[in-house]
Amino acid sequence: MQRLIPWTIAILTALLLVACRGGGDPPPLPPEPEPDPLAPLASSARLYYDNSGGIADSIRMVVRDEAGWEDLWTRATSRQTSPPPRPQVDFEEEMVVAVGAGRMTPQDRIQVDSAGYYDERTVDGAEQQYFLVVVRTVHGCRRLDSDAFPLEIVKVPRFEGAVRWEERTERETDCQEEARFLPERPATPPLSGVADLVHSLPLGAAHP
Repeated sequence: MQRLIPWTIAILTALLLVACRGGGDPPPLPPEPEPDPLAPLASSARLYYDNSGGIADSIRMVVRDEAGWEDLWTRATSRQTSPPPRPQVDFEEEMVVAVGAGRMTPQDRIQVDSAGYYDERTVDGAEQQYFLVVVRTVHGCRRLDSDAFPLEIVKVPRFEGAVRWEERTERETDCQEEARFLPERPATPPLSGVADLVHSLPLGAAHP
């Protein structure tokens, strides 16, 4: 009997070690990377592009209701002989953003590169969220010296707070030599107070 005791203790110890190694919580998984709040817009988010001058002003506009969307679409397509049907927008979850470059040339264009929520720490240490829209204006080679009014309309996730605009400008780099002889045509600056107008309108109000 005394000979069996050491073997029994050894077996029990081995079983306890196996149980300890097999038990316990698994190591935590590495955290998933946070999604980029300014990911490029999907092609399905782009609702309309035109440069015929339905809206000839340089604008940065946000629309959050059906009435404002109907008014914007009517103005944007007013130079079309056969306007396309107005896309459906779920204003419970989405809002419409329109960007216009003003008077430019047919080679120039404007687009919303990306849009998304953004957190910013205020001077008192609190965090404030706003919605950032990145707008890119591309100056073309100016081979045709005629008027054009680039305009793009997109839909983005709905946001009730402040909307900010980040402007980016670039020029085409593969222009032919003869394009340099056309005169420079400065882009029309955005209408004064457009961004403030968007922010100051009551939620649900139609935008002019």
